[in-house]
Amino acid sequence: MKLKTLAVAISSLLAAQPLLAADQPEALSDVVVEGEAQSSPALTVMPLDEPSQGIPADAADLLRSVPGVSGARMGGHGIEPIIRGQSQNRLNILLDGAYIHGGCPNRMDPPTAYSAMESYDSVTVIKGSQTVLYGGGGSGGTVLFERGVPEFDEGDHFKGRVDAGYKSNSGTKEISADLAAGAETGYVRGVVGYKDADNYEDGDGQEVRSAFTTYSGNLTAGYTPDKDTRVELNLEANRERDVFFSGANMDSPESDSDNIRLKFDRQASVGPFTALEANIYKTDVTHLMDNYSLRERTAMTNAKTPTTSDTLGGRASGDLMFGNKVLTLGVDYQKNDRDAERLIAADMMLTTDPTIVQ
Repeated sequence: MKLKTLAVAISSLLAAQPLLAADQPEALSDVVVEGEAQSSPALTVMPLDEPSQGIPADAADLLRSVPGVSGARMGGHGIEPIIRGQSQNRLNILLDGAYIHGGCPNRMDPPTAYSAMESYDSVTVIKGSQTVLYGGGGSGGTVLFERGVPEFDEGDHFKGRVDAGYKSNSGTKEISADLAAGAETGYVRGVVGYKDADNYEDGDGQEVRSAFTTYSGNLTAGYTPDKDTRVELNLEANRERDVFFSGANMDSPESDSDNIRLKFDRQASVGPFTALEANIYKTDVTHLMDNYSLRERTAMTNAKTPTTSDTLGGRASGDLMFGNKVLTLGVDYQKNDRDAERLIAADMMLTTDPTIVQ
């Protein structure tokens, strides 16, 4: 009985098959999906003009919003960026094409501490060893803080912008101004910024030492003889004052950086090259830590550690076309001189501990 029922069911299905085939619609045409191509997860490009970014303490604080990037801190400023678990010299961090290295032996002033975000237009995060275009190393990744050429509306030769912000917990106050003037053959841009933060309160209402004050100034002059060529000179100064570090036994009364950069960029043929870029830079850092000027003394003796870090470097590259492929040839040079001293006791005699020099 069961076999008979199964046979009837199969027979009915076969009988209905021609009818189903006759009712099938014609084959669908090709489906085209249009949209913006997504970049690689290893690459993030972030514009720096969005109000939603709030008031980050410094550049590394902003970078922590990028997936795969975190940070380590001992205070409210001077956060150490970490990409996929790697940090310090395993990251290549370039500020408008220039390397800068902090002076503190205890990493209280990583390169991002000297990047005044109000003077940059975008930041690019490249996770891992994706490229050698920006120098050797960088096993953890590369971070590029970049400035663009000021763009003016038709008929205008001036533009400006003023930003201000306030954060209630820590009473952080921030103000910056960005002014530019230009013509067909050149431009001048100046950016100044000021930020002041007090200690903040944690969830238990306890005050955490995190206060700091920063000042920044940036002046850029560019020469554009044609639409494909740019020569640019940039001067930048950053000043940090009274930076508190709750996670350390010292604070930083002052920390300064002075930078000079000269760039050449041509996006047109020069001999066999389809594009050429070159830049030279010099960055000088002076950084001071002590255990007595900003806190009650934490040791039997007074101690301070003045440090310096001076970097000189440059880079040149050119693009060659081979069919539809691009080969980039380039050379990098970088020299960094660091020096640190540890002074202790009332008369601040110099110790001979060589481990303090990085």
